[in-house]
Amino acid sequence: MEKTIEELIYEETDQRLKEMAAPDYPWPKKADRTDYIAIATGIGISLLLIILCMTGVIN
Repeated sequence: MEKTIEELIYEETDQRLKEMAAPDYPWPKKADRTDYIAIATGIGISLLLIILCMTGVIN
């Protein structure tokens, strides 16, 4: 009998949660100052480009 997509999702979710609950799970490092600066810079550049497009400087 073939499993439904819902059953497959529940099984995969359960397996991943068990893996993450293990004491030796390798969690990624937390964001630091460099990450925040890179994110803010990316947002700033995007906003600048949007403003330039809205004012007609960039077609």
